Amino acid sequence: MARKVLAPYHPNRIDCDYAIGFLAQIPASFGLPPARVDHGEFCQVDGAPECLYVVSWSITPRQHLARMLRKRKRVDPPTNRSSTAEHRLRILEAAASDLITSSPLGDVLDQILTRADSAVHAPGHLLAVRTPAGERHVRVRGIGKVLEAALDEREMVLSPESNALADRPVLSVPVASATHFYGVMAAVAHPGQEFFPEDTDALASYARHAAVSLAIAEIIDEAREHGETAQLLLDVSRSLAQHRTVQALATSIADAVPSLSDADRSAIALWDTQAGSLQIAGMSGWHGAQADQLAAYMTTQQESPELAQLLATGAPVLVDRNGSDWARGMLADFAISGLAAIPIMAGGEVSGIVLAHWAGRPAPEKLEGSLIERLSGLAALAAVALENIRLLEDARRQAFHDPLTGLPNRALFEDRLETSLTHTGGGVGLLFCDINRFKRINDGLGHSAGDNVLRHVAAQIKAALHDGDTVARYSGDEFVVLLPNIGAPDEVDDIAASICSRFAEPIDIDGKKIFVEIAIGTTFRKALPPGDPETRSDAARRLVEQADFDMYRAKARARGHTLPTVQRKDYLRLETDLRGAAARGELRVQFQPQTDLATNEIVAAEALVRWQHPELGLVSPGEFIPLAEDSGLIAEVGAFVLDEACTAGARWHAEGNELEIAVNVSAFQLSGAEFPEVVRKTLQRTQLPARALTVEVTESQAMSESPVNDDNLREFRSIGVGISIDDFGTGFSSLAQLHRLPVTEVKIDRSFTTRLGVDGSAAFVAGIVGLGHGLGLRVVAEGVETTDQMNALQAMGCDRAQGFLFSKPVDAAEFEEQLRASKRP
Repeated sequence: MARKVLAPYHPNRIDCDYAIGFLAQIPASFGLPPARVDHGEFCQVDGAPECLYVVSWSITPRQHLARMLRKRKRVDPPTNRSSTAEHRLRILEAAASDLITSSPLGDVLDQILTRADSAVHAPGHLLAVRTPAGERHVRVRGIGKVLEAALDEREMVLSPESNALADRPVLSVPVASATHFYGVMAAVAHPGQEFFPEDTDALASYARHAAVSLAIAEIIDEAREHGETAQLLLDVSRSLAQHRTVQALATSIADAVPSLSDADRSAIALWDTQAGSLQIAGMSGWHGAQADQLAAYMTTQQESPELAQLLATGAPVLVDRNGSDWARGMLADFAISGLAAIPIMAGGEVSGIVLAHWAGRPAPEKLEGSLIERLSGLAALAAVALENIRLLEDARRQAFHDPLTGLPNRALFEDRLETSLTHTGGGVGLLFCDINRFKRINDGLGHSAGDNVLRHVAAQIKAALHDGDTVARYSGDEFVVLLPNIGAPDEVDDIAASICSRFAEPIDIDGKKIFVEIAIGTTFRKALPPGDPETRSDAARRLVEQADFDMYRAKARARGHTLPTVQRKDYLRLETDLRGAAARGELRVQFQPQTDLATNEIVAAEALVRWQHPELGLVSPGEFIPLAEDSGLIAEVGAFVLDEACTAGARWHAEGNELEIAVNVSAFQLSGAEFPEVVRKTLQRTQLPARALTVEVTESQAMSESPVNDDNLREFRSIGVGISIDDFGTGFSSLAQLHRLPVTEVKIDRSFTTRLGVDGSAAFVAGIVGLGHGLGLRVVAEGVETTDQMNALQAMGCDRAQGFLFSKPVDAAEFEEQLRASKRP
């Protein structure tokens, strides 16, 4: 036997199993043993054009003889019970073939009722069923209309009390499977007519056929729905994969909702866990004022019981007019009859909601069947797509933003700068900002405090800018600011001044008040005109270099140092040239006098190194000392300065000038366990008394609490070398902390000295002087440039001063001349 499932239906193993079982029972209907059915290798499920079944059975000789005898008998008309049974059997056989068909369910039910009419003789028949999906099928034949009138539409059963039946005999059997009740099959006779006893079994057989048809139809419908759902979700998945932003993705998900359900409109809402609110991210089917209203709509779980339920359970929620006051008000505001809310889950938590709205038609009474399956599938796809988008955005942000401050990084800044140079109608301004003494913050308070300072500086710079400006963290403690559409350089300077003004007050870092100063370099240029041969990248690079160089000049100007002449792009060359500079005679030591404020005599000199580069000329210490520290060359440079200073000091002592010589010591030198021995050997070789030497260390170095630093400082004091805390007041210690160290002197930083009489710094400086004397320390003020500053320091009782008022740093010969002049009456 060949059997084929026709389109649009698809072959299934269930069909094969049913056919095998059915064919095996055919001989049994004739009193014979069941047949043996061999499906063989030809199956439509496996790709064959049709299914092939080989059906075979055998009969005994006695059965064969009985059949031959029956053939010789005269065949009477089928009026007795035996012929009726055979007739019913033939009809039942035909009915079985109705189950294996590609016809619509309604046609199959019509055919089954027709065959039941042939098997159970009556003037009227009824088949009334309802599918699990709620689809109602009622079929009648003959006077079966009277049965339809007695039908309970809700329960799909006959009402025995119905007057429509009158005195008519009715035979009724349920249409049901092992798991589901579908309805009823019935036959009605004329008054006085009786049914045969076997009519009940016959009618029940056709009822079971109807139940099987309904079950098969249900399976086929479910398979078809699953297939359609899978295809729809696959199409949606392909569409979602094309989007790269959350907003575009949310809109695409919303567009898919109507095709997956019978909803009129839709939206995607995202749940903000931190804010505790729900906000619309995308929508479909909403227009005009209602779309604007929905876009601005927000709610919380405190306002909406339905939202609170969804967040608590992670289960879909149907919101209709039977819901809370919030639900009824929201539905009225948006003129919809109801909505389905399907949670988008990420990591077990609700991250968003798929919303299906019904406006032009009633909302469903329940969320079930293919509706919930499809919307839940869409929500699952949305969860994966949103997570991928967020991972992509995080990766993109990490690639182009600084993780500490959240600002654009160097790569993003340079891209925006190049774009501004070609898309700006006017000019482009650029600021290069650097935090002064940031290393001291890290060394003195730790890197956590340094991170807090960086965040504070980033926030202050950003607050001083306008929309469209860009501030980026360029590297380390450096920030750059892009100012597009600037009309003139003055505007750039005004913004730089505004930024600086934000750092006038101290900030609290881990319970300590510290001043943060930034140096800012500025530059300006016109946008690149069309056809300009200069490339965007070259123009951008030069603009950054100019601002960077201007920043270093501003830094040097603020410290009273020689303005730098070398740009940082030449620093690698400087580092190379610095190696061996002392041996080549390029380094020289200059001396700046310290004057006793009580006698106006020169009593000490600070040794300062200078580098006379053979090609670049005089290189500022502010340029090559940091290079020496970073490259490890500071030991070579420091040893040279110490030797030169001690040699000059010993010569002056031999001439009767018992001056003290101050030498700056870097953190690298101070942290070396061998450094005290270097100092001791230098003093022995030059014959300079140890009491005449003072090593100057920065406040952060002295307060570092490094065992090596502390031991070295104490060893210096043990041999008579003085210890001075340089740039005092800019670090994070108190004078009380100095009590634990063998300090002999503090030097007030020039940033406080230069502001004497300007912004109230006099009280601060006077406090340092008084407390320093209270601890038995000598107090020296550096950076004195005016007579008023000197008079103020004298009035405070400051011991010594140095600065341009007295002398700039000079070579040893010129210093000796100054020394002789100071001793003349």
